[in-house]
Amino acid sequence: MKKAIALATLISASVFAAGASAQTYGAAAPVVSAEEVTVVNVTNDPSTGNGSRLPMNLTNPGPELIQDAQAQLQSDPALVDALAMKNVQLSNVVHIQTAANGGKVVYVR
Repeated sequence: MKKAIALATLISASVFAAGASAQTYGAAAPVVSAEEVTVVNVTNDPSTGNGSRLPMNLTNPGPELIQDAQAQLQSDPALVDALAMKNVQLSNVVHIQTAANGGKVVYVR
């Protein structure tokens, strides 16, 4: 019986801790480090030769795509810092995607 009570206490404590963690981190944007940022140059398609090419909207980006990317940069200072560490000129950013692992893929010209 003591083991069951101890187990129930442990489970309920972990549930409350997870709830507190969610409240702490819920509204804040995740911090992006330079290691979590991949930069792809759209003028030199890295996939040439293996049958997989970048989509045309990235190799020849329209003004709306570029404006969206620039707006994302203005709202994400951690990403700006990570790009500065990689010597990326912000005016060359044409598109930004969030990877499955939470990192960023930044397309530049």
